[in-house]
Amino acid sequence: MTEQARPTTSPLTTASASVRALAWFEARRLLRHPAVLVSLALCLIAWGYPTASGITEYPVLHDEDRLLQLELLIPAAGVLLASHLAVTRPAREGTAAWLGTLVLTSAQRTAAHLLALLPVVALVATLAGIRFGWLALLPGAVSSPSAAELATGPALVLITGVLGVLIGTMTRSLAAGPITLVLLGLSVIGEAIFKYTDSPWRRWGLIASDSEGRGTLPTALLDRPAGLHLLYLLLLTVVLGAAALLRSGQRGPVVRGIAVLALVGTLAAGAAQLRPAPASVSTANKQAVEAPAVLHTCVRKGVATYCAFPEFIDRHQQWAQVADGMLHRIPDRARPEHLAVRQRVEAIVPENEVFMEIGPDHWAEDDRRAGTPGAITVGTDWGNGTDQADDDVSGFVTALARRLIEGPSEGEPGTVCGGRGILTVWLAGQATEESEIAIRSTRERQTGLTVDFGSFLGSTAVEHNDVTIALTLLDRPADEVGAVVKRNWDKLTHPATTTAQAARILDVPAPAPASSTEKSITSCAH
Repeated sequence: MTEQARPTTSPLTTASASVRALAWFEARRLLRHPAVLVSLALCLIAWGYPTASGITEYPVLHDEDRLLQLELLIPAAGVLLASHLAVTRPAREGTAAWLGTLVLTSAQRTAAHLLALLPVVALVATLAGIRFGWLALLPGAVSSPSAAELATGPALVLITGVLGVLIGTMTRSLAAGPITLVLLGLSVIGEAIFKYTDSPWRRWGLIASDSEGRGTLPTALLDRPAGLHLLYLLLLTVVLGAAALLRSGQRGPVVRGIAVLALVGTLAAGAAQLRPAPASVSTANKQAVEAPAVLHTCVRKGVATYCAFPEFIDRHQQWAQVADGMLHRIPDRARPEHLAVRQRVEAIVPENEVFMEIGPDHWAEDDRRAGTPGAITVGTDWGNGTDQADDDVSGFVTALARRLIEGPSEGEPGTVCGGRGILTVWLAGQATEESEIAIRSTRERQTGLTVDFGSFLGSTAVEHNDVTIALTLLDRPADEVGAVVKRNWDKLTHPATTTAQAARILDVPAPAPASSTEKSITSCAH
């Protein structure tokens, strides 16, 4: 009698190997799925277009990490659809009964579908890392990203994929995936609305961020619980994955225990995000708005001192290019011995509180205490193609040009008129490519007797006719116009020089003179 051979592997080991094999098979199918491929292509286009158009030339990395999350919602949508279709494939193809005869149970097949998401998420994370690394290496990049914010993007892809698997275990309907996707899209829109209402409940959505509408801010002024929100998403992912396994028949104590613990953790992490902003954030905001000098780092370059929040101090390179582009058009005798530039942020207005405008008069004392009297204001946005950035750039370059032409002034300056108005806009616009783009953008968005270059941080008002002449001059070679400006600097900068007189000096057609009513409105005497 011969002894029967014993099996060399246990059933548990065989099942685990089978789950891994099926997971790898499903992962390859997911990576080749049209929904995933199309969504990845759309995401690459969303990255490529701003790059080609120059919008990303001056990224603020602690804002770009959050923007990356929005962009990764595109592949997240594709993964949701693909994972849902993968789980419901046996029902669609009529092979569900045949699969029931195989060694793997329904719960094990669901586990394989969940594991199959990991290679797709890894691919998305790799592409996102390459994209962000490229942004960080740009010469115009400032600040640094948050690791939690960066990890949230791939986590969004993972949670939507797990949701697709869960939906597939609950219903065989093909429409369930697209319907879920539409509902998620509506929730993202609702989350955006909650952002503007400053509701803490917005953080229970896919993406959590500080309230919008103030432009780019230093991280110390933001209340973005990135770590808590990432934990919230990961725990919610575990809850959804456990629910998919329970739905598939895996009702053992381990899965039940994990589901309960993850659910408790999700609720705790979600509740922690509802806490009000820390007092340190409110204090930092007040300090940054009213007296930012103590928060600033300063750099001296040439005749100018540039002061900014530490994360933005590298932006002084762009500001210095603007200053240099103006100073070399000015006669040596007219150049100032010293200039100061100071970065400022807009005030945030808590709900049910009265807006108290903080302006030049309030900042003057802070500048004097810091040893930079009469500092020129500059914002936090720069050259990214948005209206906010163009307003910040145009406000800074025209304020700097006006200072070089008129010198320091006490109080709030009025409208710039005549030769000074023309020279202010031309000098500002010709300084750099970004400054000209900002000047033209601001002009295109305004109608009326004057054009206000700037934002809530301060603006320079110039008569419409003077702006028109200046834009005509910007179409000419800068060196040609610059030579005329240098020769006639005293005449062009004299307060009594009219628009018509300046136009003759600069050899451009003079517009029709303003009426007495228009002059009274613009406060210009000529």
